[in-house]
Amino acid sequence: MNDWENRVREAFDEVVLPDSVKERTLQTVDALSAEPAVSVSEAVFAAARRSRAPRTRRWAFVLAACLALCAIGFGGFSAFASETAQVGIDVNPSIELGLNRFDCVVAARPLNEDGAQLLEGIDLFGKSYDDAMAALTGSELFLSYVGDDGYVEISVSSADEGQAEALAEKSDACLESLPCHGSCQTVSAENREEARAAGMGVGRYNAARELMELDSSVTLEECRTMTMRELREKIAAAGGNSSGSPSGETGAHHGRQSGGVGQGMHGRGAGRGGDSSE
Repeated sequence: MNDWENRVREAFDEVVLPDSVKERTLQTVDALSAEPAVSVSEAVFAAARRSRAPRTRRWAFVLAACLALCAIGFGGFSAFASETAQVGIDVNPSIELGLNRFDCVVAARPLNEDGAQLLEGIDLFGKSYDDAMAALTGSELFLSYVGDDGYVEISVSSADEGQAEALAEKSDACLESLPCHGSCQTVSAENREEARAAGMGVGRYNAARELMELDSSVTLEECRTMTMRELREKIAAAGGNSSGSPSGETGAHHGRQSGGVGQGMHGRGAGRGGDSSE
């Protein structure tokens, strides 16, 4: 008996279990190992069955199987917790949701003081994007910022184009349900990082850049304190497009066209937000 087997025997000598339980456990291992080895854990179980070594060695395989299952479980949690997309929401509150590959919220970050107040008391972790948006847009504080004179801008960033497209479509559907103007755009990671460096949400930052290009007297600091509606009204007054969408794009249709800061634009924009006189 080698040193490893001695250690395993000593370890299992400390385990207080009826012999019948231990026997049933070994029988379960044998039953599982009869199936094709198509995963890490099943491969370990199959190895245990093939082994003709003493029972102590089998327990070593059982222990290894348990460790493998723990590793698989940790890997699954890691996949769930990893961000693969970010969605910025700018009204006056500015927040950013981090989503995993399953479109579930794994992070919710305020980007200004109003955003921190909006997120306070709302538990979004683990919710689907649809449910999270319903919780946010249905909150009393959020509704106080929208209405006929409100404007919501949603920005989607993801290295996965398919996920970005799906989130943009869900965002458009959410905007359709709100009693306000709004638009949705997909943005690059670089654009998102620029906005974060400026201390702003992507929608607000892009609107601020557009306004500053039209009116050089406006500063970034001034734009930081404006609501999205105020930014869009000033853009319209300076001769720009108040809707946040390219000219000619209407309704809830994506109409993937270039616009903004060289990004694809989505959604309602010109359909409801184009008339700044409302």
